[in-house]
Amino acid sequence: MSLKMKPSLTHPSATGKCHAPALSNAYHPSRGIGRSTIWAVSLIYSFMLIASLASAASITVSSDLQAAINAAQPGDTLLVAPGTYEKISIGKSLNLIGNGAVIQAGERDACVNIEASDVSISGFLVRNGFYGIKLNNVRGCTVANNTVIRCTQPGIALLFSDGNIIQGNNASFNGLGGEGWYGIYLSNSNDNLILDNVAYGNGAYGINLFPSCSNNTIRGNVLQGNMYGLYMFTDCSNNIIEYNDLSRNTNSGLDLRFDCTDNLIRNNSMIENVVAGLTLLDSGYNSISGNLIEANGRYGLQIQSNSNGNTIIDNTISDSQTGIFLDSSQNLIYRNKISYNVIQAEDRGENSWNASYPLGGNLWSDYHGSDDYQGPEQNVLGADGFGDLPYEIDSSSLDRYPIMGDQVRQISIIDKALNPTQARVGDDIKVTVRMEALYDLNQLTVRAYQSGEEAKGYGRLVASGDAYQGSFSTALLDPGEYDLVLRVNDVRGFELEETLGSFSVTPRS
Repeated sequence: MSLKMKPSLTHPSATGKCHAPALSNAYHPSRGIGRSTIWAVSLIYSFMLIASLASAASITVSSDLQAAINAAQPGDTLLVAPGTYEKISIGKSLNLIGNGAVIQAGERDACVNIEASDVSISGFLVRNGFYGIKLNNVRGCTVANNTVIRCTQPGIALLFSDGNIIQGNNASFNGLGGEGWYGIYLSNSNDNLILDNVAYGNGAYGINLFPSCSNNTIRGNVLQGNMYGLYMFTDCSNNIIEYNDLSRNTNSGLDLRFDCTDNLIRNNSMIENVVAGLTLLDSGYNSISGNLIEANGRYGLQIQSNSNGNTIIDNTISDSQTGIFLDSSQNLIYRNKISYNVIQAEDRGENSWNASYPLGGNLWSDYHGSDDYQGPEQNVLGADGFGDLPYEIDSSSLDRYPIMGDQVRQISIIDKALNPTQARVGDDIKVTVRMEALYDLNQLTVRAYQSGEEAKGYGRLVASGDAYQGSFSTALLDPGEYDLVLRVNDVRGFELEETLGSFSVTPRS
């Protein structure tokens, strides 16, 4: 198997070339060096380079892998035959290729300990060690297409290691004893590429960065079935997190905590996580764009405690208990599609829910205003794709330019009737309601209200054919005029309260 190192990692083994210093053909009297001497030096250097490249060997190994590593020369390739091998330590630049080979270790040992730069290891099953594959203070290494399972500590760990490639590995079911918890772990490691890996069913984290990990690219990974898909903790900044599947974890898909700033989070899927799709805690100035954040349990996007100055744009945030929860300030939220959440948004800070005109605000599935006017003040005749009235998140938080689109009411009343509308004290009023809903309805009740007073009486509606019907008794009402108000919940908790009509009650005699 041929592996190409990242071109920007400019080690000789990565590029396949060594560059000699530029030599001039000019004559230098003061040094006494002529053109012939320069050509001689160049020729000697070329022979040295050819000899170096020719010395790299491919060696087949079928037993005692550590002995083969010890005997190999830097640059050699070890082709490891099928079989089970004990733990190894690599202290020189080598390329190890497994072909059905298994490396396992005792519960307090690393299966593979990489202590030299420019090492490549691929195609192994690594299992049952304290660490699976551990990189310590190295750079320019490639760990690719390995399966690393059932290790006490991380499956793959990068400690104080920069400029490495971790690609196409399966790091699953590690840390299940409660001691390590990680599929892939980076600590004080920068400028690494973490690409196309799978981390499933680990004790806590699919991928964990802690602390001080910057300028890493985490792309195309599938991080499911962990407690957290990707967890970044303490001073992890300027990372790119893109095109990952961060779904079906028991807490959050993506969680950034404590000074994780200036990260680019884009085009990820965060679906069906138990608590939240994405959580920020004390982490600001991140860019969050183009993500699918859908059907998470409590929150689609949860931004807490001094997570200020984030930009949230072009995301789809839908089908959660609360779509966006903000307990921070100075965040900018626009051009998102916020749909069918029980609570679309909750804002406990001071945030901007729209950009300046004509960039606009967000598309809200429950906005049902009209679009007859345009302009920054929405006072010039003519449609512009924005609702004429703001969307109200709460009394102090408004989206001034809600985007018009495919808004559909989660629950809507299409027909209603009260009979009779004039009753004597003690009579029943028959109530019939026909409704449309995106989700099954859970409970329908009616109560009577007079202006400025508390609700009186109670009735319950049940399904009857294509409608909901029930009776409301006036036995507890005093004579007077009343509004009958319907309250209905769907199975997800969304609630609609709407007046069905008015009726009057007269004395019995």
